[in-house]
Amino acid sequence: MLRGIPEVWALYARVRRPAVRMLVALGLLLPAALLLERVEPRAAVRAAAPAAAEQPLAAKLAAAKSEEGPIARLWHRAAEERERRQAAATYARRFDIPVLLAAEIQSAALAEGISPRVAFGLVRTESTFRRTAVSYAGAVGYTQVLPSTARWMEPGMTRGALFESGTNLRLGFKYLRYLLNYYDGNVRLALTAYNRGPGTVDRLRRRGRNPENGYATKVLGS
Repeated sequence: MLRGIPEVWALYARVRRPAVRMLVALGLLLPAALLLERVEPRAAVRAAAPAAAEQPLAAKLAAAKSEEGPIARLWHRAAEERERRQAAATYARRFDIPVLLAAEIQSAALAEGISPRVAFGLVRTESTFRRTAVSYAGAVGYTQVLPSTARWMEPGMTRGALFESGTNLRLGFKYLRYLLNYYDGNVRLALTAYNRGPGTVDRLRRRGRNPENGYATKVLGS
């Protein structure tokens, strides 16, 4: 090790007595070893830096998120919850409805991957935010779900249960999600099918006709 550090080796070589040499070696080796311990980790960090820089951005973000402590995760959850409350309050003012109802619509929509903008437009168009609304065709509640459609999605579902806010919103948005998947994410076709039925929409499309009847425009324009 001493030969690897020229200045230390030169001082060691000038000492003649073996016993003194040993003391000098020990006295010089310890600081030298400490110096190497400080230098080598820095070199390792510098060597690892290019490899880290080559990682994809998504991988870096995932790694950073995985390294978050419990306090950071709690802070992020609190921030997300605050944003949701603010958005619900904004929708409540826009549509002149209770904040609790706006929050319930927003939550049910997000649970099914439905845009809140589309969800609020659908509820406004279908029932004007009336929980007990019933159409001439027998559709029920906020999202005007037919009891037959509800039973198809969830066997055993009763008509009376569709007057419960959470159940009605969940089933209405669940059905819209089904239609969105069926029509490969085409929002206008899915909304038209929600109103006219997928059978009618498919039949008109097979005949080369446009199935839209203004419903999708009304929902999206709300």
